[in-house]
Amino acid sequence: MQSNPGALVLGGTGRLGAPIVHRLSAAGYAVTVFARAGSDRSRLQGLQPDYVIGDLLDAESTQAALAGGNFAIVIDASARGPNPDPFYEAVMANTLNALDKTQVRHFVLHGSIGAGNSRQVFSDAMYRRMRNVMAEKTRAEELLKASGIPYTIIRNGVIKLDGTAATGTAELTENVDAMGTVTRPDLAELTMQCLLSEACMNRTFHAVDPSWNDNPGY
Repeated sequence: MQSNPGALVLGGTGRLGAPIVHRLSAAGYAVTVFARAGSDRSRLQGLQPDYVIGDLLDAESTQAALAGGNFAIVIDASARGPNPDPFYEAVMANTLNALDKTQVRHFVLHGSIGAGNSRQVFSDAMYRRMRNVMAEKTRAEELLKASGIPYTIIRNGVIKLDGTAATGTAELTENVDAMGTVTRPDLAELTMQCLLSEACMNRTFHAVDPSWNDNPGY
């Protein structure tokens, strides 16, 4: 791995993105955070990443924000709030169209268990409630896979509340039936373990943690 490769984090001011930015910064990566104008950056207090300002849902804004960027690594930790409008597929399409794909050596997408080939982890009743967002996340995964960029997809299921400490026992599995609980700090650590690793390239994982015995019961 080259020293201090450029890493772009989408959603880097958020609840998952911020722990990832902290870990990247501590490891010596040159970090750029994609953020909206006026976004709350309090989770990144004490850090000095570069920022590009734009709206991931707007193709022109994304193109302008990423123009000329030299990013060896892209990590998508973006998430939508309660707004019902489409998000995940649009974010992926806009990001891929704006990137110089020849420079990107690894794209890590944080997705959700229940997308793609893991629909069976949910009961029919539960899946009906989540059908639209899971369809979006599935299409985002498909766009990334078709882009030609080396990728890793890390799907999560239940995430512990903010402030829950890492256990250090979270792991990645390719078992598409696996469903469990994980903390955001542990997801950040799993991300770091995969960066530019041949063992993670072009693979889709579920993040689980045997430390938690709670059964989501989906």
